[in-house]
Amino acid sequence: MPVRPLVLAAGAALVVCAATPSHAFDFLRGDWTVTVGARGVAAPVFEGSDEMRFRPLPIFSVRRAGTAATWKAPDDGLRLGLLEHDRLRVGIVGAFRGARDEDDSRDLRGLGDVDWAGEIGVFAEIWASDVLRLSAEVRRGFNGHEGILTDLGVDYVVRPEPTWTLSVGPRVRLASDDYMDTYFGVDAAQSARSGLPTYDPDAGLRSIGVLASAQVALTQSWTALGYARYDRLMGDVAEAPLVRFRGSRDQFGAGVGLSYSFDVSPFGPRR
Repeated sequence: MPVRPLVLAAGAALVVCAATPSHAFDFLRGDWTVTVGARGVAAPVFEGSDEMRFRPLPIFSVRRAGTAATWKAPDDGLRLGLLEHDRLRVGIVGAFRGARDEDDSRDLRGLGDVDWAGEIGVFAEIWASDVLRLSAEVRRGFNGHEGILTDLGVDYVVRPEPTWTLSVGPRVRLASDDYMDTYFGVDAAQSARSGLPTYDPDAGLRSIGVLASAQVALTQSWTALGYARYDRLMGDVAEAPLVRFRGSRDQFGAGVGLSYSFDVSPFGPRR
């Protein structure tokens, strides 16, 4: 998987955009198609948990009006393409990670609270063929954690009917020391409070998995979606006491959602 060239291309796009702010503002002019909506998700209470919980999540994306909607996997971050050429698309990406509180589960008691975290970085995706998409995101966290996350994916995407889009593909997720320590490490004080042994995980592989999704265009503006995923925790995450003694390496998730698209011109007409 040509991940490194894709990420380097995304970084180059960011540098060019930052070096020419007036051009960047001109880029924002004109009509944009905004998609908003909501989805209900059943997912583990925390990463590594063997308990499931339902939670609502927003749907949001933006693209240039008049351009075809770029297919988006349910686990893609909030992406804004800065450079699109042929089958390649690169730009910036953001994600949000909710707070993890001791009160969320009895399995977390003694480990302390982890505040919410924002994540921002770069993404790159390339369509190797009409039905095969390769994607990479590299994000840096702030507030709740300061780790670096790398998410890699391959999607096989087919459209059996003009209004239907089906996909399936593998996922690989990696994380830095800071992320691992925040969510899976156990220091001496946490060990004394929780009864778990101390643990100092290293950077590396978080999980491997698979995701399948279905999207159907109900009208020109309304779209419904559904998806299911499975992840197997790996490496130091799988060996973490929180996972070994109070959770599970097997992580399941599913969701359904509904979105609505409309056009706006927040920065004035395009020159």
